[in-house]
Amino acid sequence: MIVSVIKWFVFILVVAKGQLLDNNNTNITAASRRTHQITTILDSLLKNYDANIRPNFGEGPTKINFDILVSSFGPIQDIDMSFTMNCYFRQRWRDERLQFAEEVGVLPLSTRMLERLWRPDTIFYNSKYSYLHTIPTSNRLWRLFPNGSIWYSSRITVKSRCNMNLRHFPVDTQICNFFVGSFANSASDVQYDWRLGNNRSVNFDTKVLLSQFDLIRYPQYDDITEMNGRNFSVLRVDFVLKRHMGYYILQVYIPSSMLVMLSWVSFFIHREATADRVNIGVMTFLSLATLSFDTHNYTVAVSYLTALDWFVIMAYAFLLASLLQFAFVHYFTKVGYGEPLLRFRGSLDSLLFPDGNVRNKRVSKTRTSIIYSRFTNQNRQQISNKNHSWLTRIQLSIYRFWFCLSGNGEYKRTIRKHASRYGINSRSELDVFARIAFPLCFALFNILYWFYFLHLQHW
Repeated sequence: MIVSVIKWFVFILVVAKGQLLDNNNTNITAASRRTHQITTILDSLLKNYDANIRPNFGEGPTKINFDILVSSFGPIQDIDMSFTMNCYFRQRWRDERLQFAEEVGVLPLSTRMLERLWRPDTIFYNSKYSYLHTIPTSNRLWRLFPNGSIWYSSRITVKSRCNMNLRHFPVDTQICNFFVGSFANSASDVQYDWRLGNNRSVNFDTKVLLSQFDLIRYPQYDDITEMNGRNFSVLRVDFVLKRHMGYYILQVYIPSSMLVMLSWVSFFIHREATADRVNIGVMTFLSLATLSFDTHNYTVAVSYLTALDWFVIMAYAFLLASLLQFAFVHYFTKVGYGEPLLRFRGSLDSLLFPDGNVRNKRVSKTRTSIIYSRFTNQNRQQISNKNHSWLTRIQLSIYRFWFCLSGNGEYKRTIRKHASRYGINSRSELDVFARIAFPLCFALFNILYWFYFLHLQHW
């Protein structure tokens, strides 16, 4: 009984092994027939094939359908005016000499086979350099369709020129063009078209995030361009890039504005503190110079002024104006070693206060310049306001300003002759005017600056 069971078990194993071998032989035979069929087709296609002659020769231009899949974009460099992108360039054309039976299907073949076929001489016109990825293997792919169409894809990194206009830097929008076309064949021989139509044939596999720019749009065009007396079919992509301003606002605009506002502190220091006011002006000027030097380390050197240069120049102008303002105050309104400018008989200023209302003596030995500048004797101010109209006071102020500006020696001698022997200088009226005029002028400049570069430049 046991012997019978063992015999039946051995018999079943032998039968099963025989069926398995038959199936394997059948599969191997089918694969062999498929391989033999493809080899036969390729041999027949390449038997009389001439790779030096383009498809459709003598009957019209060969049409190349093109599309791009961008895997990474950037960086965009201002120093050498260039941009870099890593992408898949896909070309598709039809060669009627390579038609075969439809039941065979699409043939994914080795790139070695491509070397034996005609290929378009596609180049990137504004490329600085480009290279085909070859690690770990050559990143190329091609497919042959039954109707003779060839689909060729390659992964390439391209660094191209980007002609930038930096007059509005860093409040600028740049358009980086990318041109694709034939190296030697004119439009009558090879014609390029976007495979999916304009504005749909360039795509990104991931969202583009750049450190200094935003990619606004990337329209596509197909043009006919004349070069060396011949017309060439050219595909163009315009990458529209808007610059981020956050970095420059934090590193340049805000520090420059703070230095300008810091220089206004000197207007609240009395004119007798010469060293303090000069130190503030000089230190702010040197600080802005250091800041501007650091800024030019990461910007391109151009022959024209950029928007950033205009802002820094105006900041220089405001700092220089604050220094000149104190020089004006020190030279024309300060007398002696710090005496107050009193108004006595015989001077032009005595017209503001009659002799009967102002005594020719010091009001108080302990008064400060701030107290003195406000004229502690309120009765004198009230009487003065009653006796002289506002028009007369404006006229006299204009006369005083003109005498100071022209350096009238008689006026200065009169002031110096009747200056008090014990007091200190009062607050200068030029400082009072500068406290209001300088901030208003700087605010007006900022309004006009940002309105122009953010709005008017796009008109």
